[in-house]
Amino acid sequence: MSTRSAKLVVPPPPPKLVRPDSALTARCLGPVDLGDKALTQAQLEKLWITDRERLLTCIRRHLALRDFYADRDGGLERKP
Repeated sequence: MSTRSAKLVVPPPPPKLVRPDSALTARCLGPVDLGDKALTQAQLEKLWITDRERLLTCIRRHLALRDFYADRDGGLERKP
């Protein structure tokens, strides 16, 4: 004969891990190719600005990806 337990605990379903948006995992653009010819000061400054924009875009994307995982994984922690 079996008895029923009044304290039967049903475990919750396993969490579904959401993937980050593909924009957050896109490969960063590398530095601008300077080529092999001499450049003017104006050309160098324009290329430096382009490199700086690429670097900042990459950093922001990586920080957003880090925040995504911290938020997602933080929601998986069991509450007491």
